[in-house]
Amino acid sequence: MQAEERHRITRRVTLTGAAVNCVLASLQIVFGLLGKSQALLADGIHTLSDLSTDFIVLYASSRSSMAADKDHPYGHGRIETLASMLLGAILGMVGIGIGIRGVESILTPSATSPEAITIVFACLAIVAKEGLYRYTIRAARATHSSMLESNAWHHRSDALSSIVVVIGISAQLMGIPYMDAAAAVIVACMISWMGLRLSRKALSELIDTGLDLELVEEVRGAMKENASVIGVHNLRTRSMGGLGYLDAHIEVDSDLTVSEAHYIAHHIEHQVKKRFPRIIDVQIHIDPLDDQMRDSVLARLPERQTIEQDLENAWKDVPESKQIQKTKLHYLDTLIEIDLVLPVSMCSPSHAAGIERIKQGAIDLDYVGTVNIYFVNQSTKDHE
Repeated sequence: MQAEERHRITRRVTLTGAAVNCVLASLQIVFGLLGKSQALLADGIHTLSDLSTDFIVLYASSRSSMAADKDHPYGHGRIETLASMLLGAILGMVGIGIGIRGVESILTPSATSPEAITIVFACLAIVAKEGLYRYTIRAARATHSSMLESNAWHHRSDALSSIVVVIGISAQLMGIPYMDAAAAVIVACMISWMGLRLSRKALSELIDTGLDLELVEEVRGAMKENASVIGVHNLRTRSMGGLGYLDAHIEVDSDLTVSEAHYIAHHIEHQVKKRFPRIIDVQIHIDPLDDQMRDSVLARLPERQTIEQDLENAWKDVPESKQIQKTKLHYLDTLIEIDLVLPVSMCSPSHAAGIERIKQGAIDLDYVGTVNIYFVNQSTKDHE
C-alpha cells in the first residue's frame, strides 16, 4: 500500500472518530453534570481527551507519510511511533487525574446520587465506542499502522470503561454507597493501564525491538523456499510506525555470477514484500560462503590486486599468458579457484604446452586450488 493511500485511510477513519467523540463527549459531560454522576463525567472527560488525541493522529499521519529525504533516508515512520508514545502519556495523565478526583469523592462523599438518565448516555457511549473500535481496527490491519491500532484499542478501552460506569451508576441507584466514585477510580485505572501499554509498545519500536518471532520464522521459511538459497542467517527485523524492516544474509552457491546472485536477492525481496505486506523494506546480503568462514578467509586469502601481481610474476616467461582475456576468481573456504578465458584460436596442440605452464604457474601459488581454462570465439560476446 502506497504512503498516500495509507494516509488517506488514516485521515478518513480518524476524522470519523473525532466527529463521534465530539458529540459523545458533549453529551457525557453535560448529562454527567446534570445527572450528578462522577463516573459519567469522568468518562466524558476521557472521551474529550480522545478528541485531542485524534488530532495528534491526524498530524502524525500527515508527517509520517512524507517520502524519505536527505535528512531522513529511512522515511518519517518514527513520527507515528512518537505519536503513539504521546498518546500513551496523555492517557496516563488523564487517568491519574480522574483517579485522584474519584478517591477524593470516596473520602469526602457527597450527599447527592446520580440520576437514572445517566445510564442511558453511558450505554450510548458503549455502543458508539465499540463501533469506533471495529471501524478503526479494520483500517489498522489494512494499513499495518501501529498508530491506528493504538487508537482502535483506545476506543475499545473506552467501551470497557463505559461498561464499568453503567455498573457503578446502577449500583449507586440501588443504594450501594460510593459505587459511582469507585467506578470513576476503576475507569481511571483502565485509562492509565492503556496509556502504559501504548507507551511501552512505542518504546519497543524506538529501541528497535524485532518483529514477532513467529512472523520472523515464517519469513525465514519463505526465503528458504527459493531453490538457490542454501541457508539464511543474520536475519534481523525492526518496526517503524507498525511497518516492518528486514535485512538478512542468504548463502548461495559460490559459482554463481554476480548478476545471478543479484537477481536472486531481488526475487526474494519481491516475494517477501508480496507475501508479508507488513514488511515494506527488505535488504538482502549475498554470501557465497558461510559467515563463520569469513574471518579466516580474509586472513588467509589475498585480494585481487595481490593475486594478479603474483600471477604476472608466475607467467613472466609464458608468452601465452598475454592472450588471457579475463580472469575470474572464486573465493572458496580454503583456496581460490581461478577461471581463465582465452581466445578459441589457442585451442590447438601448438599452444597446449604454454597453456599447461599457465595452469601450473597459478597452481604453484599456495592459495590457489583449481585453474579452469575456457576458450571463446572473439567475435562472440562473452557471457561467462
